[in-house]
Amino acid sequence: MPIADMHFENGIFFAREVGVVNSDDARLWSEALYNCSRSSHQPIVVLVDALKATTISAEARRIFARASETPNVRIAAVATNNIRVTQQSRIAALLGTIRNSHETHFFTTLEEAEQFARSYLSSAAYSG
Repeated sequence: MPIADMHFENGIFFAREVGVVNSDDARLWSEALYNCSRSSHQPIVVLVDALKATTISAEARRIFARASETPNVRIAAVATNNIRVTQQSRIAALLGTIRNSHETHFFTTLEEAEQFARSYLSSAAYSG
């Protein structure tokens, strides 16, 4: 499955993308993000590990762009070092700028993306 791992913990909605991400994957991710954002009392942070993704389909990009309007999301951080995936992810972010509720930032390592994402968590998110 192209989305190999997806979970919500301590204010961070995390997903790991592997291989080709298609519209079904994007829909599953968007629904999970929406459910997590609705269930959280604090704004959440999105962290995506796309280091092993190879491509994102055009329809998946449109779905990700629509997901940018998900309420209660503070910021998103995406780790990717594949030129194609980086460009496709940036296109999705750009398509969503008109109606987005948050900014999306890109990093070349998961460690940088994770550090950035954690810097946006409120202290309340750290208390279990």
